[in-house]
Formats: sequence, C-alpha cells, structure tokens
Amino acid sequence: MGQGRVTDTSSRNISAPRPALRPGPDRVYDRRSLTYANSFDNFWTRHTIKAIEWATGKLTIIRRVRQFEKMGEFKGQAFWPATMKVMGIDLQTPDHQLDRIPAEGPVVLVANHPHGLVDGMILADLIGRRRPDYRILTRALLTGLDESAASYMIPVPFPHEPDAQEKMLQMRAAAMGHLEQKGLIALFPSGAVAASESMWGPAVEGEWNVFTAKMIRKSGATIVPLYFTGANSRWYQVANRISPILRQGLLIHEVVHSFDKPQAPVIGHPITPDQWEERIAKPREFMAWLRQRTLSLRDDPDAQ
Repeated sequence: MGQGRVTDTSSRNISAPRPALRPGPDRVYDRRSLTYANSFDNFWTRHTIKAIEWATGKLTIIRRVRQFEKMGEFKGQAFWPATMKVMGIDLQTPDHQLDRIPAEGPVVLVANHPHGLVDGMILADLIGRRRPDYRILTRALLTGLDESAASYMIPVPFPHEPDAQEKMLQMRAAAMGHLEQKGLIALFPSGAVAASESMWGPAVEGEWNVFTAKMIRKSGATIVPLYFTGANSRWYQVANRISPILRQGLLIHEVVHSFDKPQAPVIGHPITPDQWEERIAKPREFMAWLRQRTLSLRDDPDAQ
C-alpha cells in the first residue's frame, strides 16, 4: 500500500479521497487481542470460539493488519481513518450531515448496531472529524487494539463476564463523568448486534436500554441519532439461532464481511433538551420513540 503523509483528521470532507499516509517505523500489533474468546473463563468455550475465528476470517484480518503495520504508526485519532483505509471502507456520509453534530457542549449520539466491531470504528472516524472530545461505549476488543486510540473508548463488558456488573457500573460512571465535562458520548442503546428472529428473517434492532434516557436527562445533553445501513451476513443470523458460542465465534467473520464496501451512515438532526424534556419522563416510551426516530432515517435522512 502506498506510503505518504498522515490523514488530516481535522478535515470535514469525509467523502473526499483521503491524503496519502505518512511513512514511519513499522509497528507490530498483538494478534492475541484479535479475538472475542478472551472474555470467557471456560477453556473449551474459549478454544471453540478461537477455532471458529481461525476457520472463518482471522487469517484475512491478520493480512490486513500486516498491511496496516507497513503503512507506519498512527496514534490517537489518526488511527481510525488509517484503519478505514486498510479495511477498504469508504465513508460516504455527506458533510452537511456531519455538521448536525454540535461542535461543543454535552452530546449523546445514539446509533443502531447492525454490524458489531466495525460500527464503533466508523463512529470514531466520523465523530473525530467534527470534534475531538468524544468517547464511544464499545466492547473491550476494540479498546485493546491500540493504546492511544483506545483513549477514545469506554469499554462495555459482555454479560457473561464474571465481573460484568462491576464493570458496567464503572462504564456508566465514566460516561456520566465525560458528559459532565461537556463532552460527547456515542453508544449503541440496544447493547447487542442486530439479529434476525428466525434463521431466514431480516435482522432486527433490539430494544433500547433505559440507561441511555437516564444519562440524557441527568446531563441535559443534546441527542444526535445516527443510522447504520446494512446487516451482518446470513451465516451470522443462522448462527445466532443455533448457539451463542457459534454466534460469538462468527463476529470476526463479520469484520471481514465488511471489508472493501462503502458505508454511508445517516446522521439525523440534533434533538435539543427543549424537544425531549416532555417525553423523557417515561424512559421506556422515550427510548422506543428515539429508537424509531433513528431507524426512520433509513427512509428519510432529513426527518425532524
């Protein structure tokens, strides 16, 4: 892959071709972190997931990691556009939608979650072009990719982790603390990747957690809805109906499934406190409304 200068991450023209990337010393990333198995204690579960990962896509990912390493070293925000480049993901969200993210003040950006790991990486690239003071609530696999890039992430534990409850409390405290500092928090309120309700049905976004409503109300944040198009492969949908271990093992495959395809997340108009204050008194109904408003961006990107 060609070498050149680091991508200018302050650029807001996300649909334009990226500048060349700066050469630098090769960096070797720890391949051991590229697995969804490490959150399990059971030996057989871990090794079953790892075997599925190796059989369904990990070799392809490692080849891309090697390409990434040869491109140079990218720290902080520069890490995210560089990963998009090596993954072949062209972000096509128009600039006028990016402008809908307030440049300052507390913001909660909510998004549907159709793909998994890739959704968080795309958010990091997009939001970082608008403002640097953001944090994304995401699974620990993403926070382990690069130390400086991970500073933009707040890890979300898997429910099966032994200390999940304690980690969840830490996550919520970190998110609230960042909003108190007038930063931006981005999250997937469903807490899970969209999945079909039958082996052959369409993927369905899960219900949205009321914690998001509590966070919005307490912080007085402006809400920005974002809609991701697409869905995981049919293999993933079938696996989800068969076994949670098989589903977990195929998450790496879904990263590969996203390679070399454009993505055009739709950013909706901001929802200010005066627009949500009457609705939020009933958190569950409010989150159902916010979920539907986000999903409606698929058909009407300019809906208000």
